Amino acid sequence: MVGSLGAQEYLLEDFKTSIATVKKGGQPIQACFNYNCVTQTMEFREGTEVMKLTPIQHIDTLYLENHRMIPYGTRFLDVVSRAPKYAFLVDYKRTCVNKGKTGGMGIRTQGTVENVDFSSFGGRHTEEWKKGNEVWEYKEANTYIIVVKSKMKKFRTEKELLKLFPEKEGALKTFIKQQKIHFNDPSTVAQLVEFCMKD
Repeated sequence: MVGSLGAQEYLLEDFKTSIATVKKGGQPIQACFNYNCVTQTMEFREGTEVMKLTPIQHIDTLYLENHRMIPYGTRFLDVVSRAPKYAFLVDYKRTCVNKGKTGGMGIRTQGTVENVDFSSFGGRHTEEWKKGNEVWEYKEANTYIIVVKSKMKKFRTEKELLKLFPEKEGALKTFIKQQKIHFNDPSTVAQLVEFCMKD
């Protein structure tokens, strides 16, 4: 992938007309929203302009296609599933990784790998950094959250999950292998969480 990264920074392929419910009986907000996983901000399109949704404290839930997004600090979490004993949420995050430069004949050369974390800039980035012959790719860096009795258990990798459930380590490793669980795919991680939470 050379130059433009397109819609990969966003949760959805395009901005979708969505409804945000407001706390304390306020009027729902309808607009074309999308979640920027690089800057971890909810954005909306008004005409040709894309703007950051702020402040978000007054939002209760934003229904973004099949995602139920709730505010958490300065970003949104996706409530993937709710069960009587737990809830499973995803904190979406993507980082840009410089994979090198394209040379003659489309061959990629690489001197160093550079991660770019735009969330630390606190705002929108420009497209200038993506121009030229450099090859950029997005890397998933999601944090998964299991909420049990109002307490959050967070993990990003298999190793971190196994630390949360040491008594189920063998069964979890088998399940991960058999079901081909990928920690960059929230839908497969949701299956794993459901398995973890079985008595």
